Amino acid sequence: MDRRRYLRMGGAALAAALAGCGQGDGTDTERPPGDGESTPSPASADDTPTDAVETAALDATPTSSPEPTGTPPSSPTPRDAAQVVAVADGSAVFDPETFEIATSETVVWVWRGSGHNVRATSRPRGSTFTGTPGGDETTYDEGYTFSHTFEVAGEYEYRCYPYRNLGMTGSFTVND
Repeated sequence: MDRRRYLRMGGAALAAALAGCGQGDGTDTERPPGDGESTPSPASADDTPTDAVETAALDATPTSSPEPTGTPPSSPTPRDAAQVVAVADGSAVFDPETFEIATSETVVWVWRGSGHNVRATSRPRGSTFTGTPGGDETTYDEGYTFSHTFEVAGEYEYRCYPYRNLGMTGSFTVND
């Protein structure tokens, strides 16, 4: 196991352990069914968490990422997504780089490295997909998640603006 993955798993385990350390008002918080269980993702076998620590890492929320103005809509967890895309998992790539989904399905991008964003470079007419909130220079840290539900069929292309010169690009097709 490489060092970064080991450190990431340890940090996620610590965050998960601290999440329930009596910070609330003493009442139990309702959790979604299956939360914290290791279940297969509807994406691919490569995206499936192998244990609770990796599941906690996928479900992590940002701690120091810029927030868009207003209240953002709740984001589905990677287990609820039709496709999960790792952002910068050890290098300047999206993993997977290409994929297909159906209309009305959701893609969740999960940051595995800091200093990245998702910016649409090509999309079908009528699509509202622009990528992560903010401009080209707005980046997010490891643990951040971004999701979008696609209602317009067609070809989409995107990139990480800060790493565009290194070829950090992705594309996907939304089918009817």
